[in-house]
Amino acid sequence: MKRIFLALFLLSWTLGAASQNVALGEKTPDLKVKSWLDDRMPVPGRTFLLVFFHSTSRPAVESLAHLQELGRKFGDRVNVVVVVRESPEAVDGIVRPYAEGNLTVAFDDSGRSFAAYDVQYLPFGVLVSAKGRALWMGNPRQLTEAILDSNL
Repeated sequence: MKRIFLALFLLSWTLGAASQNVALGEKTPDLKVKSWLDDRMPVPGRTFLLVFFHSTSRPAVESLAHLQELGRKFGDRVNVVVVVRESPEAVDGIVRPYAEGNLTVAFDDSGRSFAAYDVQYLPFGVLVSAKGRALWMGNPRQLTEAILDSNL
């Protein structure tokens, strides 16, 4: 029974890894969004942190303050882009208090960017170089200033 469980676990882990659409050092998919909160788009030519978000994800909501702080500290070098798969009306009261400086909110109503990045959990973050390559990915609540510094 243990061997069957182990075999199923390894198979599911392997298939999950095979479906990964983002690999460190590789080119990332284009960000495909419908609109931006208050039409505020990120500054072109900078490294950016994409954070996939949904208002029903408690960890995602709790990550907003951390993202805002990172945006304040690294605002001259990193754009923080919160990607939402909900309508602007559904999340306005949640995300608007954090949308300042270089923290912008993108609305991916159709889920195209979520699918392109194969988002499996929330919040999910990808640090993308100005040249479009993945530098770091994971839970953005674990993204530290030291990690950002080492990738900039």
